Amino acid sequence: MVQKLVNIKGNTVSITGYGRPVVLVHGVFMDRRMWLPQVRILSRYYTVCCMDMLGHGDAPDPAGERTLRDFADQIHDVIQYFGSDKPVLGGFSMGGLVAQAYAIGHQSDLSGLMLMNTVYDRSASEVSVVTERYADMTSGGIESMVQSANQRWFTDLDRETTPDKIDEILAWMRSGSFASKHKAYPVFAYGDKEITGKLGAIACPTLILTGSDDLGSTPLMAEKMALAIPDATLHVLSGQRHMMPFLNAEVVSGLILQFLDKL
Repeated sequence: MVQKLVNIKGNTVSITGYGRPVVLVHGVFMDRRMWLPQVRILSRYYTVCCMDMLGHGDAPDPAGERTLRDFADQIHDVIQYFGSDKPVLGGFSMGGLVAQAYAIGHQSDLSGLMLMNTVYDRSASEVSVVTERYADMTSGGIESMVQSANQRWFTDLDRETTPDKIDEILAWMRSGSFASKHKAYPVFAYGDKEITGKLGAIACPTLILTGSDDLGSTPLMAEKMALAIPDATLHVLSGQRHMMPFLNAEVVSGLILQFLDKL
């Protein structure tokens, strides 16, 4: 697996493999390392491009507050790198939220869309929960966020069978600048309201994945997305929580390959 690093308008992205490009976008407080299992599998057949969102990993951290459009514009810069070879865009959690926003405005630039463990049309109670979480991390710092994620993202079975992988995920959260990542969180917390009711504009085939026990990116959200997007395929994986692309990579990557091979 030969990986190269490419600078695209200030964004350092990793590119691995050959074939139709697949662009992958991580979640808030993560970085492109979360896609390593998918890169190993998908790059045998496709060109896999993993980018870091603004303020995360090796991405720039422009001054000022963040907007959903800032992240969508960053994706656009990466998509344009591939020219007429229309990529498949995949996003996890906040990355999936940004991917939805991008696809609404630029669906003619994509050959497919993949939305994994992401959010859509939160209820009032769900908004209240994420607002409280934002306040807790603002006052408590990164360890507040890590402790919350540790409770929500993993099952007891995960802790028993994959403790090293969980430690790796939590280490990603702690790496880099907390302040830079923190600026992204309001977009994750409230940005779904900017796209609610607009997914009908997405014309490209779309794969939607989440876990039956994902507490933040719920099966109901996934079902709403699947109903709103004209050409959508939905899979809810039994017993899985939020970090299933990394902890259950073989199954998730298999579903991704099935989707890509049909395009």
